Amino acid sequence: MKKNLLWLALIAIGLTGFLFYNHQQSPTKDAILNATKNWSPATEEVYLVSEIDGEWLTIFKNTHSIMIARLEQNWLGFWKIKDELGKERTLASTSYPAPQDKEFTWSGRSNEDKYSYYFGQILNPTIKKIEVETEKNSFKEALIIHTGEAHFFFAKSSGKLVMPINIRAFSDTGELIYSTVK
Repeated sequence: MKKNLLWLALIAIGLTGFLFYNHQQSPTKDAILNATKNWSPATEEVYLVSEIDGEWLTIFKNTHSIMIARLEQNWLGFWKIKDELGKERTLASTSYPAPQDKEFTWSGRSNEDKYSYYFGQILNPTIKKIEVETEKNSFKEALIIHTGEAHFFFAKSSGKLVMPINIRAFSDTGELIYSTVK
């Protein structure tokens, strides 16, 4: 009986240590590849895994698109792709490969009218600032993300996606380079 209690105590201590250790780990590129291993098409490259404004985000690509996703730990401490509603899905994506005659690519997506996401790849290297129209005549500066290999922008707003959307791109001197609405 004492032997069984000892084994039970060791298993409980080991499981607690495992859970504690896993919950202390930051996500890695390998965690993203593991979380998307059953996706089709398969993830080819992970550009970014970073904590931004208190949330873990990742940018990764497959053969057709580049996606941005939110990361969340499950109760075992493994990282999974989850939106704010707990569903396994990305926040937004843009086409890949990007056409070379564009200033940037972008897409927008609403999450059941609670949040809207605006995401894109910056193709013109002179673009240093992006503003996204999140409400009629109200612009929000997008977060510019440099991964070394590519440059992206991301903006999140509360409420429904505004269409037609205006995205404005500026140089480092503030010169308007491009606007999606003329």
